[in-house]
Amino acid sequence: MRTFKIYKLLIFIFSFFLIQSCQSDYTKLVKKELASNKRYDSIFHGLKFGQTRKEFYDICWQLNKEGVATHGQNNDYVQTILEPKDSTQATKRMVMLFYARFNAYNKITAMDMKFSYSAWAPWNKDLQSDKLLPVVKDTLLKWYPGNEFITTKNNAIVKVDGNRQIQVKIESDRDISVLIENLEYKYNSLVK
Repeated sequence: MRTFKIYKLLIFIFSFFLIQSCQSDYTKLVKKELASNKRYDSIFHGLKFGQTRKEFYDICWQLNKEGVATHGQNNDYVQTILEPKDSTQATKRMVMLFYARFNAYNKITAMDMKFSYSAWAPWNKDLQSDKLLPVVKDTLLKWYPGNEFITTKNNAIVKVDGNRQIQVKIESDRDISVLIENLEYKYNSLVK
């Protein structure tokens, strides 16, 4: 009888470590960061997770009045321009488009963003998205210090700090897309 209990305990311990070792680095990082209970609700320009749709529009309207933002192409996004540190590198001006994602209660749960060089053209090989990707990652690391970006098994480039996840990917020859999500909302809404 005692041998049987020890055998069951060994199976449990082995299973526990097997399950732990099968988790991806991404899964381990998400669990660790969510367990830290650190909250990072600030996105940029005074926008935060949890703000209402009206607050989003009010802030964007104020940014427009200050000359910081305008409407993007097709009026699908808000547009800002990021100037390079070196003013002689005018072709390296970046267009940043953004628009919030809202839940059923009109609260911000994520921010969709797109980056491209303003002088992009198919023949400008130095202004393609593969050249822009490291620049966008560096910019995001300056805006959101903390953990480094990791590449997941499905080649997603992800950074997780507390409740905030930043996902970066090449969308086209021109655009880098970025999604900043509140993981607390994402996983709570999946559980419900």
